[in-house]
Amino acid sequence: MRIAVNTENYEILNSLIRGAKEHGDTIVITKLEKAIFDHLDNGDIDAYVLRGDSAYGQKVVDYLKRYHPYIPVIIIGHEKCSIRSSDMVIPYIKEIEADFYAKAILHNIYAYTKNFNTLRRLTASMGDMIEFGNCSYDPVKRLLFLNGNKVHKLSPKQSGVFELLAANFGDIVRKDVIMERVWRTNDNYFVGRSLDVFVTHLRKILKISNINMNITSVSNLGLMLDYLPKTKK
Repeated sequence: MRIAVNTENYEILNSLIRGAKEHGDTIVITKLEKAIFDHLDNGDIDAYVLRGDSAYGQKVVDYLKRYHPYIPVIIIGHEKCSIRSSDMVIPYIKEIEADFYAKAILHNIYAYTKNFNTLRRLTASMGDMIEFGNCSYDPVKRLLFLNGNKVHKLSPKQSGVFELLAANFGDIVRKDVIMERVWRTNDNYFVGRSLDVFVTHLRKILKISNINMNITSVSNLGLMLDYLPKTKK
């Protein structure tokens, strides 16, 4: 297990490193708040520990709980902790030894991970498939099927875009709606460019999977997943 930690309390950090080592786990130190974003979609982190007063903490928590709901997020809290919707806030009191916090944090991470793994399996078996044409898409497992056969597994970002298009097959989905749902913003030039890149990737996936569909841009209004036009003989 790899645990990303963002804290300025080196006593707690060192205690976490020692405690994790006893379990054969690794602590990934993210000293800079922005650096934690580098790990969000890489799939190499199993749990996150954040400072309660982190300027980017709420953005990280919101993103993880939306797109990686089965990854535990533990907050080392303060009296004025501003982060909400994490799995647990452990209040910080100077008089309590750092080893106590480390043990409490690790205990909760292991407990949440065990329960989340069970919940993930249950959710996967109950997930609603999106049916469109001779294809189907499982948004929980991020798997694309053609005629009942698995043809591709999408990345988290690809999945966020494709799920919206597949659920609205044959209809236009506005780009601002996609950006709001997937990136939590709708007015960022760079996010718009990122969306274009992911759409290009999805088009290639459809093509190499021999799926007779494409994602088209409709009069600058939005995007639409639909059948390829029939070629004239």
